[in-house]
Amino acid sequence: MTFRTNGITWRYYFFSFLSGLTFYTAALIPFYTNWGHISLTQVQFLQAWLMFWAFVLEIPTGVIADKFGRKYSVALGCLMTFLSFAVYGTFPHFTAFLVAEFLAALGMALMSGASEALLYDSLKEEKNEGEFKNVFGKSFSIGQIAAIISAPIGGFIASKFGLNIPMMATAIPALIAVFIILTAKEPSIAMTGSEEKKYINIAKNGISSFIHNKNLRTLALNGILVYTGAYFLIWLYQPQLQNLGLAIIYFGFIRALFALSGMVFSHNLPGTEKFFGSSNKFFNITTFATIISLLLIVIFPSVFTVVLAIIIIGGLGQARFTALNSYMNDEIPSEQRATTLSTVSMLNRIVLIVLNPAVGFIADHSLRGAFLFVSALSLIAFVFIPLNGLNIKRISD
Repeated sequence: MTFRTNGITWRYYFFSFLSGLTFYTAALIPFYTNWGHISLTQVQFLQAWLMFWAFVLEIPTGVIADKFGRKYSVALGCLMTFLSFAVYGTFPHFTAFLVAEFLAALGMALMSGASEALLYDSLKEEKNEGEFKNVFGKSFSIGQIAAIISAPIGGFIASKFGLNIPMMATAIPALIAVFIILTAKEPSIAMTGSEEKKYINIAKNGISSFIHNKNLRTLALNGILVYTGAYFLIWLYQPQLQNLGLAIIYFGFIRALFALSGMVFSHNLPGTEKFFGSSNKFFNITTFATIISLLLIVIFPSVFTVVLAIIIIGGLGQARFTALNSYMNDEIPSEQRATTLSTVSMLNRIVLIVLNPAVGFIADHSLRGAFLFVSALSLIAFVFIPLNGLNIKRISD
């Protein structure tokens, strides 16, 4: 694939790097409790609030992307993200945090599905659609490099300048990303079918594509349940390490390890999948590894088992997520891609709206119980929503 100064690839890589500069992650819980003066129950309510609005906004914003253009949807999403971090880092009040999470949800919804669709359709217009899986995997790795760099830096910033400063620092890359995306060329492929349809028809077709496509539906449901392992590990590892007596200064480095593991396994996704022999083996083994790593924390709670889970779920789990996204794109027509992917993301939000307060409640009483509950979700996917029956070819095929 040749380099194009006006192409999408380098822009998407740059966008992924900027999106990965999340300085706030190292001191996230101290930010909420010490600077924001809110309880852990309120923290989990904020996450449910975020997912609720992301759910409500998913389909409308997907229609915007399909009707008016992917790049404008993604750029507007970056702008909302910038405003969210700015509000978060300025006002230490629960009400302000609610506003910040609403802006974050709007930004997520505007970018969800649209960013992947922008990449796929731009590559297709450049006659390079076969590179999507490789570019998407590498872009994920680039985002992880940014996360690896930013997590320890964020911990240093928080300790030296204040717990809210990492939030303010994270706002800057989001603003830069707005201008990077706006310089991209909107692919005509993405607009051809959509311009001839009413908004409601676009939304209906996207939802219908998800409902009636068995392969897509199975990939999505399986992926969502297994994804919860990585999602809740990020929320649970800090209180678990605090219970084990580990100093907070090390949390940023452990968060960086999560990102590093994801980068290693996702950078060469075809090679990672080939190592396991087949797509089905890859998906089954990564699911099983997620379950076992969480159960080890339950049975043998220690810094070692937590770090082991960070490596396994951060690496194999995130490589699994990237591969599933690639296969789902193959199942969706171009003119319905952004809306259909938004439908999948909407379903993910519904699940998290329910699970966030549930896991938070369990964790308040027993962190072991919370880890056990999350591992059971992946087990449900492994047993009741297997990918064995799908005709999935290896990424490198």
